[in-house]
Amino acid sequence: MRHLMKIVTFLCVLNLGIACGFAATAEKLADDQTFIFGMPVPDMATLDTVAALTTGNLPITNAIFGALVRTPIGDALNPKGPEPDLATQWEVSGDKLTWTFTLRKGVKWHWGYGECTAEDVVFSLKRVRDSKVSAFRNFYKNFKEISALDKYTVQIKTSAPEPYLLMKVSNSFGGWIVCKNVLEKADKFDKFMSPIRDEIIGTGRFKFSEYVSKDRTVLVRNDDYWEGKPIIERIIYKYIPDENAAELAFLKGEVHMIQARQDKKWIDYIKSKGGVIETIGPTDLKALYLNQKFPPLDNKKVRQAMAYSVSQKSIVAMLGEEISNPGSSPVPSCFSEHIDAGWEKYDRNIQKAKQLLTEAGYPNGVTIKTYMSKALWYLPKMIVFQNEMKETGINLDMEVVDHNLYLKKCFDDMNPIVIYGKNFPVPVYWLREFYHSDSILGSPKAMANFMHYANSEVNKLIEVAETSFDSKERAAALAKAQRLIVDDLPSIPVVEGKIPMVVQNWVDLGYKMKDNFAYLLEIGLGTRILKH
Repeated sequence: MRHLMKIVTFLCVLNLGIACGFAATAEKLADDQTFIFGMPVPDMATLDTVAALTTGNLPITNAIFGALVRTPIGDALNPKGPEPDLATQWEVSGDKLTWTFTLRKGVKWHWGYGECTAEDVVFSLKRVRDSKVSAFRNFYKNFKEISALDKYTVQIKTSAPEPYLLMKVSNSFGGWIVCKNVLEKADKFDKFMSPIRDEIIGTGRFKFSEYVSKDRTVLVRNDDYWEGKPIIERIIYKYIPDENAAELAFLKGEVHMIQARQDKKWIDYIKSKGGVIETIGPTDLKALYLNQKFPPLDNKKVRQAMAYSVSQKSIVAMLGEEISNPGSSPVPSCFSEHIDAGWEKYDRNIQKAKQLLTEAGYPNGVTIKTYMSKALWYLPKMIVFQNEMKETGINLDMEVVDHNLYLKKCFDDMNPIVIYGKNFPVPVYWLREFYHSDSILGSPKAMANFMHYANSEVNKLIEVAETSFDSKERAAALAKAQRLIVDDLPSIPVVEGKIPMVVQNWVDLGYKMKDNFAYLLEIGLGTRILKH
């Protein structure tokens, strides 16, 4: 089957429409088109494309760098799939093993570094696949050969069929393209890019300008962007980890957007002050991942006791139904392949939990020491879980630490209980990242299997879903895997939620917000700040 997409004239029409819209409403624009994000983290960690995974860096990377294809702005789960970015068209061979991309001509690197060509794409994707510092390398292992057929043609050959390849080379999952000459000169193939203007070179809507540790990252408009010049002239990502300070900055009009607290009462309060709530999908599934390396979590009855101890309803009530719903499977409900995998059998039952603890050999209860992030997405939920588990005799002794340290403890395999969430562009990635035995922490292909979970049948089902171009076969494999995982109970999928953001009512996004994978709102070509 041959897939071919072409850009013909719609870009001209789009740019004309933006220009006309701008002219018609110019009198309404604020003089200063600087957009300020109140970032809910103490710092960004890194802007390297092979390691941008968190709220502190992913949205910034997404604004700076382009990719072969991209998810539609504000609509990342659009059933039509990714749209052209640096590539204008692509095709896949009949045996589903060879993908060929034709690049857009004349796309300029920021700050005068020349034209983006096939050599840059090949270097970038090989770096994602092979670099020692790449967080996405295990997802790219199937990329057997990556080559430049000529200046504007890139070919990717896979070892096995890759139905989700477009999402892998998109702006959602490590597919950002970097400047080969810049990184080779800096010797950064196996090292992180430094947050300086001579290394953070992309092709995106905005250019890296300045970074001040634990204070701010500044981007400026790319006037040479291939799709047209954005209205916003500058973006400031201001690091404000304290939620009270962020709220005050928002109410004083010092920032244009902050992350909302996942608290219904607070959301109602901030709306009464004029804040506009924008919820960002797709669903962010928060689960408790139980590390079976640490006794007594290797005992299924203890894990079952924990499951019967916690209430999904209490978390949803705290967050509000506007942005949350109970979890029922390891795959979020935003995907059509999601099924209700039997989680409802663990409806909160304190007596059942106590009975299971006794059967497991802990009639007097058990204490589990664990690290916990103080970030607002994590700590409030865990405090609820801590209080509920205490009623059944499970004492969570939590050491609350900075979020970056928390993540380090988790990925260093030092945390018995991990609460963690990610946004993945396709359902099988949830299972590959967390539940395939190859992904166990410490293994050669380690990803985020915090639980040391291993089930050979689940492995095979994941592999079927990863390689089949038959959507029905993929869905059947994913359904069976979800049921097996819920039965084995290596994790507790407690709550799903969209990410709520608060935006000033004098900000016009210029698009309708549904889904993205960047954790924050994207600044589009038509995003603008109105007089206020």
